[in-house]
Amino acid sequence: MEIMYWDVAKAADLAHTYNEQVAGVPHCYPVSPEDFQAGFPYRKYTDDYYGEYIHSEKIIVAMQNVGIAGFADVALAEVEEDGRKESIGFIRFLTYKSGCRSAGQALLEESERYLTGLGTDRIKAYRLHFRYDHGGYRFYHIGFSMISDQLGHICALLHMNGYRISGGEIFMNQPSYTLAKPVPPDDQVEIALEQKSPVCAVLPGLCVRAFRNGKRIGTCESTSAGEFSRSEKAQNWLFITGLFVMDAEQGKGWGRYLLQRNLWEMQKAGYKNTVISTDITNFRAQLFYMNYGYRMADTTFEFVKDI
Repeated sequence: MEIMYWDVAKAADLAHTYNEQVAGVPHCYPVSPEDFQAGFPYRKYTDDYYGEYIHSEKIIVAMQNVGIAGFADVALAEVEEDGRKESIGFIRFLTYKSGCRSAGQALLEESERYLTGLGTDRIKAYRLHFRYDHGGYRFYHIGFSMISDQLGHICALLHMNGYRISGGEIFMNQPSYTLAKPVPPDDQVEIALEQKSPVCAVLPGLCVRAFRNGKRIGTCESTSAGEFSRSEKAQNWLFITGLFVMDAEQGKGWGRYLLQRNLWEMQKAGYKNTVISTDITNFRAQLFYMNYGYRMADTTFEFVKDI
């Protein structure tokens, strides 16, 4: 086995390995070499709450007789949190073929060696905040960056090397859903619909807002999974990206209504399936969504290690 450093310009050559590894993971669809290359590089500056500067990205590749056994995508970020600046190493993605543990171990050790050599003593793997617009892969898992428990050999490798879970997201599916037009809890509320034109997808997204006396009391937003993948299988999956109800209006049925109104409107637009996600510790939301037809599909994690 040989460990090599590749330039980011060669990322397209990793698309086949990536597709092999994520096959069967919910909402991970095959990606072309061209799209893999286009979605690979970090945005140098991100606009999330860290206001961080990402640099020193490297691709580390494990080569065996059969070809590419796995790869790691790593970088360093200068972050500021609570008025304190520090450098944090990131393993944005690490994958290796199940059964080739030596390749996975070598990739992880080389990633740590490279990042600690840049001066960091903390490494995050599959970072929670690396959504597709903040440094993650747009084509991976509806734009989320955390590692699926379906890739258990990678999760186990991280645990075995002293990494601990520091966050996570649960995904719930409702395939082949059908709904009748929902009835609002009361008629003193105005409902406003704003359809969002697709950018990369075939079908649109939607924002449903509820107003009482001109004041917004709740919102439910959705988009197509096709915004993250060109795959035909992604196009008729509606991703509920946000559901919010003001505290004073909770417990009155507005969460259910806004969710179901969005689903009903998008059902008419052509969607067949729906997916939603929430934090692994938000049990109230998990129970709520499952009460209305969603079922657990995937659990994803962020890992961290202090060197």
